Amino acid sequence: MTKLFWIFLSTICMTAYGNFQDNKFLENDFFKLTLDNQGNLTELLEKETGKNLLMKGYNASLLTIQSDGVNYPITSWERAGEILKLKFNKIGAEISVNINSENSYLTFEIVKVKSVKFIEKVIWGPYHVLPSEKIGQSIGIAYDDNTAIGLMGLNLKSRGGFEIETRERFGNAAKRIDGGASLTGFVRDRSRFRTVDNWEQKLGQSVPVKDSDAEIIGAKFAFYCVPTEKLLKVVEEIVLNEDLPYIKTKNVWNKVSQYSSSSKLIMSYNVNNIEACIDVAEKAGITSVYHGGIFKTWGTFMLDDKDFPKGYQSVRECSDIAEKHGINLGAHTLTNFITTNDPLVTPRPDPGLVMAGITRLEKSISENDDELLLQDEVVRPAYHEPNIEKVNPRWREHTAVRIGDEIIEYSYATSEGKLVLKDCKRGAFGTKAVKHKKGEKVSRLMSHGYKVFFPDINLQDQMAKNLAKFFNEANLKRISFDGIEGGLASGHGRYGSDRFVKVFFDHLKDPNIVANSSDVTHFGWHYFANESWGEPWTSDNFREAHLSHRLDVQQALKEDLLPRKMGQFSINANTTKKDIEWVMGLCAGYDAGVDFYISPNFEEINKEANSILSEIKKWENARMEGLFTEAQKEKLRDPYTFYGLERNGEGVSLVFIESWAPEGGRTQGENDFNSLSSSILKSSPEAPVSLDYRHTNMTTEPGQPTAAIWKYFCAGPKQKLQFVIRLPKESRESVNGIYLKVGAKKIVMPFTLAPGDFITNKGNSTYKHLSADLQVKNEVIIDEGYFTVNEGQNVIEFDYQGKGRDAGPEMIVNFRTIK
Repeated sequence: MTKLFWIFLSTICMTAYGNFQDNKFLENDFFKLTLDNQGNLTELLEKETGKNLLMKGYNASLLTIQSDGVNYPITSWERAGEILKLKFNKIGAEISVNINSENSYLTFEIVKVKSVKFIEKVIWGPYHVLPSEKIGQSIGIAYDDNTAIGLMGLNLKSRGGFEIETRERFGNAAKRIDGGASLTGFVRDRSRFRTVDNWEQKLGQSVPVKDSDAEIIGAKFAFYCVPTEKLLKVVEEIVLNEDLPYIKTKNVWNKVSQYSSSSKLIMSYNVNNIEACIDVAEKAGITSVYHGGIFKTWGTFMLDDKDFPKGYQSVRECSDIAEKHGINLGAHTLTNFITTNDPLVTPRPDPGLVMAGITRLEKSISENDDELLLQDEVVRPAYHEPNIEKVNPRWREHTAVRIGDEIIEYSYATSEGKLVLKDCKRGAFGTKAVKHKKGEKVSRLMSHGYKVFFPDINLQDQMAKNLAKFFNEANLKRISFDGIEGGLASGHGRYGSDRFVKVFFDHLKDPNIVANSSDVTHFGWHYFANESWGEPWTSDNFREAHLSHRLDVQQALKEDLLPRKMGQFSINANTTKKDIEWVMGLCAGYDAGVDFYISPNFEEINKEANSILSEIKKWENARMEGLFTEAQKEKLRDPYTFYGLERNGEGVSLVFIESWAPEGGRTQGENDFNSLSSSILKSSPEAPVSLDYRHTNMTTEPGQPTAAIWKYFCAGPKQKLQFVIRLPKESRESVNGIYLKVGAKKIVMPFTLAPGDFITNKGNSTYKHLSADLQVKNEVIIDEGYFTVNEGQNVIEFDYQGKGRDAGPEMIVNFRTIK
């Protein structure tokens, strides 16, 4: 390509009051960056090829400001020394930006804001660039084999990407678009109270931040354009120069440390079994033991006295014992989730719990009343779930309100007329039921299906400090910020997630620990050693749980310049040596670690325990020593063929074991699961029930078939097909005309299903129609009415009688095969 440019900003060549004949703005040996008179970025010229690296037709304003939800681009600009004065004449605003040039990047820092109207946000970009073969979504890089272009926030308030209020596994600081990629950043004013629909809650509160992050001044971004071969070095240079978090293991930056991808065992250690846990870890060659549920409560992070009689000091005693064996300990948390048994909730709820739908009582209540009449109809969305008249009992904590120091659960809100909360449980979670007068403030407590509440952005700081205190006293060295999406509950978007992580690390005595999360965020990228998600309990088949997600995320992590993990697997009584050879080989192919749930008494419950533990050790050691060739790694990346491992002098050799295929012909994605009750059709490793196949009948174009066409893989020779067809309880109408077609055979089910009903067939001529409570409503025999599937891929067609362009209810089908 071309040599690395050394000065991104050599001079500001022109001003708004000068000669604009060539419109130069920034230039060096590698490229020329050009702005027009209105502050639009019009050219990013690669000098060697003469190629403009900006996409045609996307001349974005260098900065855009947002006020009252409307975006305003720069109208003119001028230079005063190292300061760019950017003017937004339509709303009478001016923003002063300090431009600073380092060897390999340029920084933009907002140093002054003048405006007639309140400015909500300042937005960098989106800058649309051509290199897009690889995308670092969280860190904010778009690149190919030659050139990398990046935009990086240099402090917490400087957010990478565009603002959304929903969850993302990775960020959006860089996004692939049609024909290229976009790079975006922003800063938001956080000094005012806002009402925000976010994540899982309507009309949630967003309280002001109480420090300098509340203001726009101080937002700072780095922009760089470098040869791809220098990318990681330049990113590290920016991190060090700009005093960003630089987390290390044994004095090596976690982004390049092999240890960042090391595997761990997830075991419930305590003062009584710590030696047994260490023994299992040593036999497996694993140097980290991690507790998956150490806390009795989340919020103040209390421990169970039975496992740790001296509290945090007991955990420290465990970590001291482990350290003597060269093993470190870690602990799991759900970030800012607050359990209902925590002192932040009971007996007196903390004022900092997130509220939503804030209103007042329309009518006084006694301490025994079980209905609440609320004043404002406009807040109904915060209390009433559309299309659900009653909340499932298992989600009761998902519907609770606060009046003063009393928490009140309710079963449902009226859907018509006045807003009334029905079937209330008074004095919930150890709070006290008392009388309340008309006009007292009522607010829904934001919650989640895990039966937890959430802190506002300021209480969240205290929670992060509580967690850091525990890690300091217990001397723990690993953490996973699972549930990091909970930061969205604060109403501050992913800023809430990143702030929790930053406050936690700021209060560690030694910040050099190995951290990961279920999601990767822009500023959190600096703290995380890897991302590790993939839950083992969503499939009975060891290999299939979230397999497609696990594989997809490996490439995403690599492009985001992060070490890799394959997520969590469970080793139990049913695990085989072949399972371990498969997963450890897959990990070696991607140079990824893996996290195993395992019991301290594993050797007692699994007859292959010794072989399994030694197999883990053999593969993990070989991977950590870098013994696999690129050719071997390529072989191992095939998830459907796996090998045994043999040490061979200074290297290793692979011995073919077998090939396999996923049941049903597809791997389990992040959002795929089998929701069928085992009481209807039981799954087993030998005969697994497929993932849910879902279909909604709707005509999209005249004459276009409405049927679902599914590909189903049969792993063995010709077998009989069993199935269950369900109409979920939530459906608002009955369904008939249901049919299945396998190959040339088509069978129409002679039943009309009411919501909650289902049809079963066990691979014979008997078809049963059952109700939601498992009562047989009808049973028929259809001659030769069973289906068979052949080894390999089979095509299955499914549909029911629809209503044309109006969507019918979603139906769910599950399959299983028997010989």
